[in-house]
Amino acid sequence: MKLSLYQRLSLSLFVVFIAILFVFYFWSQQVEQKTRYESEQQLHLSLAANLARDNPLLQKGVYDHDALENLFHTLMILGPAFEFYFVDPQGKLLTHSIDNSLIKRSKVDLVPLIQLTHNKVSLPIYGDDPRHESRKKVFSAAPVFNGDQLQGYLYVIVAGERYETAYNQQQGNSQAELSVVFAVVALLFLFIVMLGLFRYFTSPLCRLMSEIKALKSDGFDKSKVKLNSWMSNSSNEIHQLGSVFHEMIEQINDQIEQLKQTDIHRRELLADISHDLRTPLSSLQGYIETIAIKGDSINEKDRDKYIRTALKNASQLKMLIDQIFELAHLEGGHVSINLETFNLTELLYDVVAKFHLKAEALNIKIMIVPEFSHIQVYSDIGKLERVLSNLIDNALRHTPEGGKIVLETSDVNNGQCYLVVKDNGTGIKAEEIAYIFDARYRASNAIQSESKHAGLGLAITQKLLELLKCEIRVQSQLGKGTSFSLNLNNVTTA
Repeated sequence: MKLSLYQRLSLSLFVVFIAILFVFYFWSQQVEQKTRYESEQQLHLSLAANLARDNPLLQKGVYDHDALENLFHTLMILGPAFEFYFVDPQGKLLTHSIDNSLIKRSKVDLVPLIQLTHNKVSLPIYGDDPRHESRKKVFSAAPVFNGDQLQGYLYVIVAGERYETAYNQQQGNSQAELSVVFAVVALLFLFIVMLGLFRYFTSPLCRLMSEIKALKSDGFDKSKVKLNSWMSNSSNEIHQLGSVFHEMIEQINDQIEQLKQTDIHRRELLADISHDLRTPLSSLQGYIETIAIKGDSINEKDRDKYIRTALKNASQLKMLIDQIFELAHLEGGHVSINLETFNLTELLYDVVAKFHLKAEALNIKIMIVPEFSHIQVYSDIGKLERVLSNLIDNALRHTPEGGKIVLETSDVNNGQCYLVVKDNGTGIKAEEIAYIFDARYRASNAIQSESKHAGLGLAITQKLLELLKCEIRVQSQLGKGTSFSLNLNNVTTA
């Protein structure tokens, strides 16, 4: 049978309490016994001395054994709690008040007797019990002299066997009753307090466990479960755990939602890309089939036209496939970064040179501001060139004839350089700016050009800038143009 945390805590506390109860019981018994013995010895401390002084036999230093034995028996009848012994200066028993068959030792240690008579140690002092081989008892003792000659010691055990037997019997009965009453009251009190405390401390944990089970049964969908309120700033660890659990559930739900959205976007992207692939592929196939079917019946002029169109579609198909592979490669996270120091303006002129003929054909001017600069950046030149190519290509598509594109650089003192690519083209609607980096997104006011494009350029640009740890910002006004600004880290100026 599995026990809950509440039950295990209750059982553990019960066992600990019983152990403490037993320890306390035995400790109290020891303290009570020591106190009793000390009181008995203190009360009868001068008993032996008085007997030795007042008894004529002992006063004269004569210890007639028969006479002493009769005396001891008489005294024992008057005081049944006492046991009387007379020992010689070496501790050997000479006579006593009890039956010889009860004597277990013939000699007692004189050190405790001397300590008591000289007041050398504090009470209680324990001496040998002649009726037991190892037991100790409290006693009263006095030396007996004949003139200056030590005859022996009067040794009186003040809590004898009969006294102990009677006392223990009465004490056992009363102690048993008291123990039972105390144990019952203590256990009842313990259980009441324990149940209340444990319920108080484990109640938050039970609520958290119920919450976890409910979330598990509903697939960890927080919208289907009423969550408890936890105090994150509380010193209670359960409340802290509950708050962290809520944050974890929040993150799990966000990630699940992101995965759903990503899956939707991937499906849409796959559908769009399939359409874009099918269009040039169908056109390419159509022209090749026409050339193959008609053969020599096609005149030279039409043949050249068909071949050029087929090559154009093949080029468009290759560009689309290259962009798809590039985006997949970037999203897979297997791209390496090769950092080096280079002049930013020189890179801009190299990139602009690639678009010179295209810009000239569209009657669009590309400018670099300032024309000369010594800004040195530490980055991956190949990936930065790809970013600039995508931004310029995007600007060319959205800038009308006679427009211009400006590449502007500026360095600052906090270790960063800013690069802006801006045009005076169609611009982007404010509500669409947040979506322009999504794959396959195309602005509603984009210029319809004869050349097809995959719509992946800005998505690839954003992935590349994330690898370079650069931020890109977009500002646009509809009908006035768009600017893309990015910062490059680790800048040094010559």
